[in-house]
Amino acid sequence: MSGPPALSGGLDRFRFAAALLVVAIHTSPFSSLSPAVDRWFTHVLCRVAVPFFFMVTGYFLLSPPGSPPAGRRPLSHFYKKNLAIYGLATLLYLPIQWYAGRQLPHSLLAWVRVLFFDGTYYHLWYFPAVFLGVWIAWQLQRRLPFSRALLAAALLYLAGLLGDSYSALLPRLPLLDTLYQAGFQLFSYTRNGLFFAPLFLLLGARLHTHPLPSLARPGTVCLGLALLTGEGLLLPLLGTARHDSMYLSLPLCMLALFPLLLRWQCPPSPLLRQASTLVYILHPFCIVALRGLSKLPRLTRAWPGNSLLRYALVCAASLAWAGLIQLFLHWKKARSIQKGSVPSDP
Repeated sequence: MSGPPALSGGLDRFRFAAALLVVAIHTSPFSSLSPAVDRWFTHVLCRVAVPFFFMVTGYFLLSPPGSPPAGRRPLSHFYKKNLAIYGLATLLYLPIQWYAGRQLPHSLLAWVRVLFFDGTYYHLWYFPAVFLGVWIAWQLQRRLPFSRALLAAALLYLAGLLGDSYSALLPRLPLLDTLYQAGFQLFSYTRNGLFFAPLFLLLGARLHTHPLPSLARPGTVCLGLALLTGEGLLLPLLGTARHDSMYLSLPLCMLALFPLLLRWQCPPSPLLRQASTLVYILHPFCIVALRGLSKLPRLTRAWPGNSLLRYALVCAASLAWAGLIQLFLHWKKARSIQKGSVPSDP
């Protein structure tokens, strides 16, 4: 596998911004100011965050086109690391689930839904999605020429659209509607590792060796965002959708945004990379904690009435916890190095 470019600081910096966009999705920062603006910002613009995460994974993990398929060693390292993170995050949210009165899955189908599609908490769906999506993308890349693998992933994405932003069309297509309703017994949304993740993972792999510099322009990104905005504004005319994570113009938008970020020449930032993961994992915990604090008399009027303040507080709390964890990890690493450098007694 060929190595990534020496400088990937642009990806690290936008990764941090994307984590804050995910926080916005779960807090609706403009809802108390303007529902229309909030819908555009939260349900359209912020939807670039998760595809970006998938593309970064594909960019660094999956083999670039023209090189041999990824071996089991890098994939096994990826799964081992992220399964550990997923397990710790699941343990973190178990007390909240218990407090909310949520019960363990009561059937095999329910366990499959939780473990392979929906995730153990509402934002943790990303982990089973990336686990399944990486396996599918790797299999497609291994068994097909890359152009056909990309086409297969694109067809999966198109199929997912009918269960997401375009699900209002299903009642007009009875046979497909029956098929999708059967699928929804297995997963809550088509925003998962089967339909959503493989396309963006393979696009990231493609951009590893073909960064498309002709698209890496602010004007192209603005055009992509304009297409995304237009689609997001027109879709409600079709009727109520099941979800709003998948848009037809979203891959086009990401094909403009990602190459521009690759041209952002600045040093890598492992701290921002780590902080973005921590903010993503911790922010729902901070939402619950701050919601409890809001019951205090002096805070009742400010929260939850001021949505922008709510978003700022959740971001600040998430960043504070992320910083404390990073300090602890740095201290632990420094201590282990110090112990290893001390010579043993003869």
